Amino acid sequence: MSTEENIEKKSGNKNLIILGVGSVLMAFVTACASLYIYHASGDIYLDCSLPEADCPSARSDSEENNRSDVYKFSENGKVDEEVLNEYLKEYKKTVNKVKKYEQPFAGNALDDESLGI
Repeated sequence: MSTEENIEKKSGNKNLIILGVGSVLMAFVTACASLYIYHASGDIYLDCSLPEADCPSARSDSEENNRSDVYKFSENGKVDEEVLNEYLKEYKKTVNKVKKYEQPFAGNALDDESLGI
C-alpha cells in the first residue's frame, strides 16, 4: 500500500464521519424547529382533544379547565329552558365583546384574552 492510497483512505473515512455527524445535527435541528412550530401554531391542542392524549390541559382537573370566570353546565343537572337561557346570556356577553371591535375577525379581537379563554 502506497502512502497516496493510505491518505485517500483516511480522507474518505474523515468525510464519512463528517457526513454522519452532519446528518444527525441536521435531523436534530429540523426536529426541534418542527416541534416549536407545532406548539407555537396551536396544533398541539388539536391532539390534546383526542381521548388517548395525555395533555395536562386536556384533563378535567387542570387549572386551565377549572377557571371560575367561565360558564359551565352543571355536570348532573337537567338541560331545560332555564339552563339554555342562562347559557345564551353568557354566550351573548362574549359575542358583544367581539362586536365592540371595528374589525371583529382581526387577530386582536379573537385572541384568548379578549374572548376570555
